[in-house]
Amino acid sequence: MISKNQIKLVKSLKHKKFRTQHSLFLVEGYRNCVELLKSDFAIQRFFYTEDSIRSERNFKLITEFKNIVDKCEIITSSEMSSISDSVTDQGMVAVVHLPEENQFPNLNDMNTILYLESISDPGNLGAIIRTAAWFGVDSIFLSSDSADRFNPKVVRSSAGAIFQLPIFEISDSKEFFNTAAESGFTTVATTPHGGTSIYDFDFPAKSIILFGSEANGLSDDIMSNTDTNISIPSKGNGESLNIAVSCGIVLGVKNSSK
Repeated sequence: MISKNQIKLVKSLKHKKFRTQHSLFLVEGYRNCVELLKSDFAIQRFFYTEDSIRSERNFKLITEFKNIVDKCEIITSSEMSSISDSVTDQGMVAVVHLPEENQFPNLNDMNTILYLESISDPGNLGAIIRTAAWFGVDSIFLSSDSADRFNPKVVRSSAGAIFQLPIFEISDSKEFFNTAAESGFTTVATTPHGGTSIYDFDFPAKSIILFGSEANGLSDDIMSNTDTNISIPSKGNGESLNIAVSCGIVLGVKNSSK
């Protein structure tokens, strides 16, 4: 049985302040929990409901958790609703230790990197992570004012992809781009208008593709330090594209041009 203090702790992890304070975050749902088990993330506790084990696939997954996690607890549906961040929970929630801050990676081992500036919407960030994993992106770098990658909605929207590729938060973009240039990367900024059409652009073998917020795009400071700009040409009357959709189109064209 889950205690009131445990419920209070788990619910608090919906907020970045308490995720940082307790060094924990939430993972919900079948797909995310499957990918969690494949990862190196340390699991502190796992909760599930009686209803969730009636499904054969859930039963197998929960059995795997029981085999490797010391603290697996069955809770009521109302308790699950209380700790879950989603409107319709899937009857399983893992409490996971935040990873130690990664050292700056060796960019020489990478070819395709995404740099995301000021992506504040958690759903969009999760969708971008999911898209990047699908298209084989090597790593994602986030500006410090982007949404927290361990926000429950980011984790949920990533459909487990958050456990499939390294993601880094950086505070000094100039240092990052200087290091990338030394490793032979070309910085490719996406812009709504005025850039080379993505259908006419030859992506360099080592590319950092930059995306900015939907509201403001990439900042002038970032744009002044990029090597080239690309745009997705419009064929209709729509005002703009969702940032995650734009990311998918750009990565799809890049992969098809190999």
